[in-house]
Order: sequence, then C-alpha cells, then structure tokens
Amino acid sequence: MANSQPNPINLKVRVRGILMKTPREQLSNLLNGSKKFCRAVGLQEDLITQIIDSDTDWALILKVDALLETAAKEILRKHLNITLAGGIADNGAMEEFIDGLPMQGKTSVLKLLRVAGCTKADLNFIEAVRKVRNAFAHDIRNLNISLIELIKKKKQDINLLGHLSLLKAATDKMIATREKEPNLLKLEIILSTLRFLNFAYDAAVK
Repeated sequence: MANSQPNPINLKVRVRGILMKTPREQLSNLLNGSKKFCRAVGLQEDLITQIIDSDTDWALILKVDALLETAAKEILRKHLNITLAGGIADNGAMEEFIDGLPMQGKTSVLKLLRVAGCTKADLNFIEAVRKVRNAFAHDIRNLNISLIELIKKKKQDINLLGHLSLLKAATDKMIATREKEPNLLKLEIILSTLRFLNFAYDAAVK
C-alpha cells in the first residue's frame, strides 16, 4: 500500500522559543537561522541582506519568492516519503518530482505543506508573495511601481496586504500608513521571510 503523506511537523518548541525572547534577540536569532539555512542548501549566507538591498520592489519580491520556493521544497525533500511494498522511492526521482511541482494548485508545494502541518499564516504569506511576484513578472508596466501601489491596483484581493503583513485584516488606514512609510511593508515581508527560513531550517536541515 502506498503512503505519500508528509510527516507532521511539530512547531511547539519553535513557537515557545520565539515567545520567550526580546524583539532584538528574536531578530538576531532569525537572521542567524536564515544564514544557517542558506549555508546548508548551498546559497550565500548573506543572501537575505542582498535581497534587502535590492534597488526596486520588483527585484525584492522576485528574490523573496524564489527564496521561499527553495525553502518550501527543502521541507518537502525532508518530509515527503513514499513507500510501496516495503520499498522507498528513489531519492533522485523524488527530488526531480518535487522540483517539478508548481507552487500553487490542487497538486502543489503549498498543498503538501498544508498537509504536513505548516501554519496557515506562513502558507498565506507565501501565496501572497507569489501573487505579487506574478503581478510584477507578467506585466512590464509594473516594473517601477512600489509594492503598496501594486497592492492598491489589486483591490479585488482584499486579503493581500493582510497576508503580506501578517495582519488579521487590511484597512484603508493600514494602506495609508504604508504609503507614508514605504519601508514598513518591505520590513514586514523580510521578517516573515526570515521566520519561514527558520522554520525551514528547523524542519528540513537540523
């Protein structure tokens, strides 16, 4: 009988550890965790710093999206196991299968992460980043506009800003605040990315 369900991921220790630390300690630990993850998967340790220094919001989002996809697939490589008649799937074939999975859809990376126990907030964040990435990548007219301008153009997606900022709901006031302070939304996205990279390190590398 085949068994293809990813192993559940226990988040209790990670959450408890974060809650016990001050904001400065949290940020330091998140940065260190992201460096460990990048080093473990063959990326530059200071990649997140390079992303922060991106010249445009377009470049920042495309890089964040690519990094999140890498982290998500590393989790699946660690936790997705298929056995049939006592035999374990070939690692090379499994890697190729995971690499070929789309990020979204009924048979996707995000769907498997949901089955594995990844938090709804993280999944919503990754999905929101992918939506913004697609808006940037598929319309050259968006090349030089800011993140918040792009989000305002996508008014039909009322949850987009909330998911990017990890807010329960986005209001006009929140949009106005991020228009006045354009770096605030970028900071929120970077912090959420750091949290997911730490999750990926704990789940797939440690």
